[in-house]
Amino acid sequence: MKKFLATILGFMAILTLVACGGNTVDDSTSEKYISKAEEVVSLLNELNYKEVHEMFNEQMKTELPEEQMEELTPIIEESGDFEKIDKSSVEEKDGYYIVVLVAKYSDENRVFTISFNNKDEVAGLFIK
Repeated sequence: MKKFLATILGFMAILTLVACGGNTVDDSTSEKYISKAEEVVSLLNELNYKEVHEMFNEQMKTELPEEQMEELTPIIEESGDFEKIDKSSVEEKDGYYIVVLVAKYSDENRVFTISFNNKDEVAGLFIK
């Protein structure tokens, strides 16, 4: 089960890396997608996987079922208490908006890479 989750997250990481080098976006678009990504991070911090899963596009819903998202719990809990988002950036590539957030926690920092499609659905999710 963990191997499957690692494979899916690896696939999403590859998608994200391929998406690197995209175009920068205007301030209002950037703010919009940073806000959406921060909402995803907040829901993950609350372990509210159901609501995050509802934000996924069909491919993500298929590849990462809600039950498997619970395997993210140890990663989130190891980080400690959420403090703030330190850095954020947004790029556009092939119709996807890729948001990178650096989140500061009491024990560890985490980097969230969240991709959104043209319907504002989560099309990729990677936590490092």
